[in-house]
Amino acid sequence: MDRFEEFIRDNRDKFDVRDPDPGVWRRINDQLRANRKISWRIILQRVAIVTIIFAASYAVNEFIHRYRNGSTRAVVTPDPSGGYAIPGFREAESYYAGLVNQKMNELKPIMANCPALKEELNQDMSELDTVYADLMNDLKDNMANQEVIEAIIENYRLKISILENLLSEIKPRENECLTNSDSYAL
Repeated sequence: MDRFEEFIRDNRDKFDVRDPDPGVWRRINDQLRANRKISWRIILQRVAIVTIIFAASYAVNEFIHRYRNGSTRAVVTPDPSGGYAIPGFREAESYYAGLVNQKMNELKPIMANCPALKEELNQDMSELDTVYADLMNDLKDNMANQEVIEAIIENYRLKISILENLLSEIKPRENECLTNSDSYAL
């Protein structure tokens, strides 16, 4: 190996004497230019692929984000009555309204003896009705997201809880009127 390197060093000038033919460089240059042609079809295909990949990844990200965080918007469609129809909401609302009415009907004969308790209960229910009206306005103002619907349902559950607690306190002493210290407040 050392002898070969020594030979090359000694005869280097002899190797550099020959230059390639100018035609060789011209052919190499022509081949390079031929490979540089821009194919719009390939570019458009690549752009379409990148766009599809981006759109699919965005859709998957939105799907995961919405359902993992529970911040989905309810599907709101115009209702013939002028309001909005949210799938399942009207059924849940009528169910809870029926339970509230049932509990109120159970309390009516008991509270006939106790006007102060009736007044306090009506005041609590009117406060919850005001909150309900505000939530319904939010629902109509295109704020029909899951949080508003859950707040409305929670409002109904709170009404039912108040009525059930009042019933459980009054039922054993049905004939007596509760004193102010025993009354139920919101």
